[in-house]
Amino acid sequence: MVLKLHVWGPTFGLPSIDPSCIATVAYFHRFVPRDQWTLVADHDTALSPQGEFPLLFDADEKITGFTNVVSYLRDRYAHTHDLDENLTPQQQQRTDQIALTSFLESSAGPLVDLYLYISSENYNNTTTAAYTAILPWFANYTIPPKRRDLARSRTAHLGLSSLDVAEASEDTQSGPGRGTASSEYEAAKRAAGIPTDGRTPALNMGRGKGLLGSPIYTARFKLDALSSQLLQPLADQLGNKKYMFGGDKPSGLDCLAFGYLALLRYAPVPQAWVRETMETKFPKIHSYVGRLREELLYNEDVGAADVWSIATGKAVASDLGMQLPWASRSPRATLPQVLGAVHDSVLPHALQRDPIVRHGTSGSSKSQPSVLPSPFAINTLVTVTSAVAVGLTALAIHYRRSPRDGALIFWALRPLQPVFEPVFEGFGVDSFLKQL
Repeated sequence: MVLKLHVWGPTFGLPSIDPSCIATVAYFHRFVPRDQWTLVADHDTALSPQGEFPLLFDADEKITGFTNVVSYLRDRYAHTHDLDENLTPQQQQRTDQIALTSFLESSAGPLVDLYLYISSENYNNTTTAAYTAILPWFANYTIPPKRRDLARSRTAHLGLSSLDVAEASEDTQSGPGRGTASSEYEAAKRAAGIPTDGRTPALNMGRGKGLLGSPIYTARFKLDALSSQLLQPLADQLGNKKYMFGGDKPSGLDCLAFGYLALLRYAPVPQAWVRETMETKFPKIHSYVGRLREELLYNEDVGAADVWSIATGKAVASDLGMQLPWASRSPRATLPQVLGAVHDSVLPHALQRDPIVRHGTSGSSKSQPSVLPSPFAINTLVTVTSAVAVGLTALAIHYRRSPRDGALIFWALRPLQPVFEPVFEGFGVDSFLKQL
């Protein structure tokens, strides 16, 4: 039986936009023979018992989540699909692996949420465009906003809502670069008397004023601290070794670390505080991520357009020269299913949809016309279609009931008193009724 792995679609050259999905794909690609599994880029989370990916199908079994999938493979296919068979309890490596796995999920997970979803500039410039490339058009109305709401709930305790311009302020203004973290940061510098051309001015250190008192600057301190809190323990564990637990091959922990760190390194976000911290303060971790990408994924740059054509049945992975065993979603959705999905996704959420903003070359947020049908267009189409249908029906009924041929003369009466007054001189109500 061939294993089928369903994941969120690819982005940034990586096999998925989700860290757990990246980790699971890396695990499979490195240690499960290619002819024993297929990979499906999917968006229908109704298939999953937990409503999330990665999702593994093994005959009638459904397993969700990286840790659960790895445990299932270890129990079901011992000594063939187990990356951690060389870890020994005597060295407490398995215990350390459990602890570090929990650390990654609790520390790296919120950081990815802040990086891709909470930061309005990163979300509007990078994340929404990434989802547009891997989702059918109607799913863009629901999936990205839903995942952003989940990220908000997971990071609310960190006190960094100032990154989320839509949440932090209702009085946002339109225009390129307005309402972004970088624009507010620059505005705070100007308000503090600090020019942006690199000159060194006198800091305004008044209470509650100046650059150090701005929310964006305070957030940057917290973000740098969170980045270090994640990367420093990983750097300590890695040391001078090639992998987290040494040896000559990566473990499941290396796959999970790659899933999180790859998104933080390779996502082309305008506010790249994690990547900057990784490059400047933790160069060994930076090199470690690049090395894992080469060894776990053979350094393949996954194209979202190619995977989309495979998922929709228009191409085959082998014909495109792709190393991962991408396969189409089957069975393909029928027309009633697509119309039902459009009805459930678009109509209830069209007016609440987050705007699609493309990444500009200057690094500021620049609103671009969305490639998706706008709520106004949808409402206009429904209204016009309904009006035309009603008008044609009324006209048909009118002509069917009319006993006369020839032109019809329509008269308008203006009610001024309980008794109708003449509308035109010389024509009273009686004469008007006689004309009829």
